[in-house]
Amino acid sequence: MTRPMLQARGLSKQFVLRHNPSGELKARFLALLHRDRRQRHELFWALRDLTIGVSQGEAVGLVGRNGSGKSTFLKIVAAIHRPTAGQLLIARGARIGSMIELGIGFHPELTGEENVYMNTAIHGLSRAAAQVIYGAVVEYSGLRHFMDVPIKNYSSGMHMRLGFAIAAQLDPDILLLDEIFAVGDEDFQKQCMRTLQRFLEDGRTILFVSHSAAAVQAICSRVCVLDQGRLMFDGGVDEGLTAYRRLLASAPEADVRATEGPALSNDDPDLAWHRLAAGGDWAREGDWVADTLQRHGLRRDQYVLEVGCGSLAAARRLLPLMDQSHYWGYERNRELFAAGVIVELPRAGVAPERGHFVINDDFDLSEVPHRFALAIASGQARHLPLNRIARMIAAVVRHLAPGGRFILTWPDNPDPVSFDPVRQPDGTLTYPDREPYHYSFDMLARVCEALGAAAERLDDASHPRREAVMVMRALER
Repeated sequence: MTRPMLQARGLSKQFVLRHNPSGELKARFLALLHRDRRQRHELFWALRDLTIGVSQGEAVGLVGRNGSGKSTFLKIVAAIHRPTAGQLLIARGARIGSMIELGIGFHPELTGEENVYMNTAIHGLSRAAAQVIYGAVVEYSGLRHFMDVPIKNYSSGMHMRLGFAIAAQLDPDILLLDEIFAVGDEDFQKQCMRTLQRFLEDGRTILFVSHSAAAVQAICSRVCVLDQGRLMFDGGVDEGLTAYRRLLASAPEADVRATEGPALSNDDPDLAWHRLAAGGDWAREGDWVADTLQRHGLRRDQYVLEVGCGSLAAARRLLPLMDQSHYWGYERNRELFAAGVIVELPRAGVAPERGHFVINDDFDLSEVPHRFALAIASGQARHLPLNRIARMIAAVVRHLAPGGRFILTWPDNPDPVSFDPVRQPDGTLTYPDREPYHYSFDMLARVCEALGAAAERLDDASHPRREAVMVMRALER
């Protein structure tokens, strides 16, 4: 009989949400006059009466919408949170390793080496014990030349490498993982997968949170579906993923709500937060991206990259048009992307598995194995300072196929020597030194040239927000 490793009995977790908190005298005075400015408290149940048991050697996938309680449950197991009600029993003497969130257990100002010793100390290792595994951590992570660098300078992929390397070398009995395959290059993900398979062969226990059906199928032998803090399904992997998809299809616009929160209207989908966050004209801009790529000769058998795919306005059209896995989307905002997967693609009847997506905040495309015939970034430049635009251009140009093109839109500055705000054709006021930014074509063209690309301004006034349009090509070296 397998040994029970973890038992949750009626586990519940409640958070208090404080709206309009402020210690400023001005804010408190305004609150006396305006009810909507007053501080108020709301109760939010992240977990409700969760009962689940996990045995030695099991790999359990926890799936559900954002806010369903998956990560909260892992944090209770890791002793980051304490339950409001119920019991959580852990096998006596069991060691727990966790990689729940990028940055947890790390200090940004400390070097990689210093963070290894701090993180292992958090897990209960002495300095001497940490020194024993330090070499293995460095070797596993592949960050030997970066261990003396403060990790605030690490990319999200490097954070993941170091965090997983530490978790792997701690030799845990229970390993907690939350979206570890959302960042990092393909080779390291394969290395992580081999490590997880070895853990399971050694009889270790894994709790794995992911939105990736492929990752859950590759690692897990059991799936638990959570929704609004409650356990909705507990059983086989294929059946669990089917139950999850049915849950999404039955209520694709369900959102995280506190107990006293007002219901959101479904009457006008354009009022959804993720559509408004894209700056309005969500559908028109998505259509413009798809139409523009087709005007530039995109074929279904070519690889295409959309930089800033957001909540997948363009993907809803491009995914059905492209061959399997030929559409790639990059996004910095995980919540926007999740809204696209959970709300927009099911509404359009499109499977996200038809494409690939890269989610990080530093334009790291190192995991992409292909070269793109076409790439496009619509509405991104207005949110980026010049150094971030340069990083974006450099990352994309490196991944262009011979003859490939990168189409970029941006708010134009018609007077390069002026530092005054500019009223754009859509009425937006843009600035040279703060968001929303504007740039002159000459400035962007010089950046392109420095990065090994040639830029050409297009005579195209069709963009929904009337942004200017340029196309870049990599220079032959």
